[in-house]
Amino acid sequence: MKKIRLAIVGCGGFVRYHVRGMSEGPAAFQCVGLADTVRQRAEDHFAADAPAIHTDHARMLRQVRPDAVIVSTPHTLHFRHAYDAISAGAHVMVEKPMVTNADDARKLVARAKARKRILQVAIQGMYTDTFAYARKLIRDGTMGPLQLITGIMAQGWMAGNRGQWRQNPRLSGGGQLYDSTAHVLSAMMFLVDSPVREAFCWADKKGRRVDINAVAAIRFANGCMGSLTSGGNCPSWCSRLTLQGAGAMLEISAHGGEFRVNSRKLKKEITGVPRGWKIRTVSPIRNFADAIRRKAKPRVTGYLGVLLADLMDALYESAGTGRPAKVTRRPPKG
Repeated sequence: MKKIRLAIVGCGGFVRYHVRGMSEGPAAFQCVGLADTVRQRAEDHFAADAPAIHTDHARMLRQVRPDAVIVSTPHTLHFRHAYDAISAGAHVMVEKPMVTNADDARKLVARAKARKRILQVAIQGMYTDTFAYARKLIRDGTMGPLQLITGIMAQGWMAGNRGQWRQNPRLSGGGQLYDSTAHVLSAMMFLVDSPVREAFCWADKKGRRVDINAVAAIRFANGCMGSLTSGGNCPSWCSRLTLQGAGAMLEISAHGGEFRVNSRKLKKEITGVPRGWKIRTVSPIRNFADAIRRKAKPRVTGYLGVLLADLMDALYESAGTGRPAKVTRRPPKG
């Protein structure tokens, strides 16, 4: 089978995860181009077998003409890099957050639709069997109508990213909320599966240029209400969600794996995906290859990117004004 010609824009540390995934199962991809403003970063990933390396992504797209592109650059650069890749005819998988404002999210989704290209978001938890099964329990009525969802993200993010681009708002778009806590917020949007209507947020920068700690209250269009704590100055690590339905309570790690459902209405507690469950955990890049070859649907599309962008705009607006922020726009159809 002919390999998919893949290019990578942005060769920071996390791209190693996708490079390793290229060898998972049948070798679907052939990497034909790398783009990074620092050549050494690109060379480090492929050593002696490095493909063509460019410091300008647009020039690479013109010269290499890839079938697919992974975008793994600082957050505020995602839109331009992904938009240019789609415009060049490539399918795109972009790291979370897809973009850093709701206008760009809609423009990117519209561009992918017009060019009939796949637009996929790489956020690991949503590619696990546990998230697929949790969604099934919500949709088949086991959970009952969702009422409340609580998310927590805590880690030593402030110290760990000192002096890095993640604490430069020009590149990051925000702080802990837009970085690690995006895993928790994306999981919320994935499981609740409803647009946000209103959000209230307090944020504390702890003397830095971006948010370090934040708390938020969220109201979804389907009536579910949510709460969030985002801690970037914590000596320990935690990333999880709790969902309360009228029929059961679900606890799940934002990265997949840990999973528990309990209720007096159930015969016994559910502590994992049942034997025979057909939706397996895959890496984002494997799902990307299968989607391009029409063997599977993308598990996380640009629709989730729009939902997250709407929520993030509301959270940062509220944190800046000290008042609740309403979301009046409707997302494009998923």
